[in-house]
Amino acid sequence: MTESPEEAPWPGPAAPTGETAVDRTLELLNAVPGAPVSEHADLYTALHDSLLEALDAEPGLPPAAAGQAARQPAADTPEGNS
Repeated sequence: MTESPEEAPWPGPAAPTGETAVDRTLELLNAVPGAPVSEHADLYTALHDSLLEALDAEPGLPPAAAGQAARQPAADTPEGNS
């Protein structure tokens, strides 16, 4: 069976992981097959940004607090010792 580009196979929806940040990213990924190709770049950018946010978060902190912690210099750095 020959498939046209419009019918290219796509994996099934990703199963939830229980990790809020990862699951939010998977929801974005699950939206890709149904989106027009012209929207794929924006979806992939949102996926990338979501993954960066998850990776930058300090474990155990809520998302807003994690962002604040990332902006404050550590006490053992020159910026934190002023």
